[in-house]
Amino acid sequence: MEIETVRPGIRDLLCPSVDNPKAGSALLLVLAVAVVLSFLVADFAADMKNELKAAGGHYEEAINTQLARSAFELARLELSRGGSLYANSYGDAYLISGTEDYESEIEEMQYYRDGVPLGRGILSYRLVHVPSALDPNDLDENAWHRLLEVACEMDEGEERTTLVDCIIDWTDSDDLALASGMEEDDYQDLDPPRHVKNGDFDSFEELLMVYGVTREMFYGDGYPLRTDDGMLWGGGILRYLIGDHSPAGRASAEYILSGAMPADDDYDEDEELEYNKVDELPDQLYLLASGRIEEEAEDDAGSLLGDDAVAAPVRAERFVLIRLKLADEEDAYEIDDMMGNAPREMVERVLAYSVPEDD
Repeated sequence: MEIETVRPGIRDLLCPSVDNPKAGSALLLVLAVAVVLSFLVADFAADMKNELKAAGGHYEEAINTQLARSAFELARLELSRGGSLYANSYGDAYLISGTEDYESEIEEMQYYRDGVPLGRGILSYRLVHVPSALDPNDLDENAWHRLLEVACEMDEGEERTTLVDCIIDWTDSDDLALASGMEEDDYQDLDPPRHVKNGDFDSFEELLMVYGVTREMFYGDGYPLRTDDGMLWGGGILRYLIGDHSPAGRASAEYILSGAMPADDDYDEDEELEYNKVDELPDQLYLLASGRIEEEAEDDAGSLLGDDAVAAPVRAERFVLIRLKLADEEDAYEIDDMMGNAPREMVERVLAYSVPEDD
């Protein structure tokens, strides 16, 4: 007897009988594998995109770092020449080799300040002169009291006396604590313990190591800036260490140093922005070197260092901020503090405090 072979039709393949529980399992397996592979491919593509973006960011950062270093070396050429210091009331400063035609020399040097194209980026630098800046190592006990009074509007009393005593004990060379101060044994009892410096401050931020000095006092959070009686009040300790070119800022610095309140005619609020010779070289200057890569698209955004020199906005920028100190035995500046990757907030403070207030 001949056995008849029945071939399944297309309908039977696509719509298998419910009598066969395994029917269609292969199709489901293929679909599941396809879904998993699609997720893996999408995840891999996202990872590659992030890796490429990160690699591009590191590449641009490396370029900006080298540009900033080049700007720093360019600035050292100007510093090595020495000469007379000319500055305007915005804090822009130039070291001029001659005095007869200083305006022409400033105009020539302005090319480097606006930005020099190099490769894919631009390098520039700026010298900032802030005559009202305070050196924490030059302040005596009375000056610290007045600084806390002005910067934090702290009234005379036990709290202010304790802070001043702790600051003095931090920098003096002995191990004898003042009446409200702290020395090594007291700092070892803190949690966590730390050593007292018994030496000069190496940076402004070192003040935060002194017991009782808070970040709010140092940076000015909660101490709004105001002008009263011709002086600046509030703003935190750091603002007065950096300095302020406004007439009120200069008056505050003078009061902190000498205790003299400003007279009504001490400052002319209509100061001109012409460059004038600084008769006595200041103890410190700021040098701000920058390297940056520009976007191709035009925008109104600008750089902290440039005015109208470059129309394109800054995509990435590297800052090197150096505080320069006048050498004791010669009229030349040496590096006092160098921040190779200066926080933008710190850079903005240095630049903003150098600009007189607008009425």
